[in-house]
Amino acid sequence: MAELVHSLRRVCSHLDDVRGIALFGIDGLVVEEIRQDPLVDLSMLGAELSVSLKGTQESTTSAQLGTVQAMQIKMDNALVLVQTISAEYFLLLVLRAGGNPGRALFYLQNEAERLVSEF
Repeated sequence: MAELVHSLRRVCSHLDDVRGIALFGIDGLVVEEIRQDPLVDLSMLGAELSVSLKGTQESTTSAQLGTVQAMQIKMDNALVLVQTISAEYFLLLVLRAGGNPGRALFYLQNEAERLVSEF
């Protein structure tokens, strides 16, 4: 588990606007998390997004578009990025509104590639 925390911290170290980051199973359970904003409930958010991710995955597969690799959700006060690691795991990153999604996605993708062998 220490290596997983290190992976999450590595992403955060490159970004100034992180509110929280977590690794989830597709079942919606948190494997590991780092919360930098105590008001962000990563457990609840990840559980709900796991349902959306599964539904989107089924739809894109049925439409023969391939597997979902990443999702982005923009809200009034935050930006949420989801990066899949495998069919069973994903990274969830919450940025402050106005955060740089391109930079964040770059570091999420890099970390997901490192974690593939773990899962």
